[in-house]
Amino acid sequence: MKVIVALALLVCTVAVVRGDLVCGTNYCKQHPCTSPVARSSCRSPSEYRASHAGKCACCPACVTLLSEGAACKTYSKELGETPSAVCREPLKCLNAVCTRVPSRKSG
Repeated sequence: MKVIVALALLVCTVAVVRGDLVCGTNYCKQHPCTSPVARSSCRSPSEYRASHAGKCACCPACVTLLSEGAACKTYSKELGETPSAVCREPLKCLNAVCTRVPSRKSG
């Protein structure tokens, strides 16, 4: 029984890593956007992203860019989730807050 559970976990992990759990490699080709967003419709503090909205991030969207200290949420593209707001680069969403993460120096 332990072997079956371990094998099932391994298969799920590989599927998530490859993005095949929900989206699959051809999902966007098989499910084209029905209401695309025009680049000109995005206003600051949003930016246009060609592949961001809809299930599996197949469609264009205006995405609000969040500043340091702003509340945020982590999403999973592999599970079909796409956020309407993301932390501005180079910030990362850590513990539900846009946080500056020190860069790792190699050496």
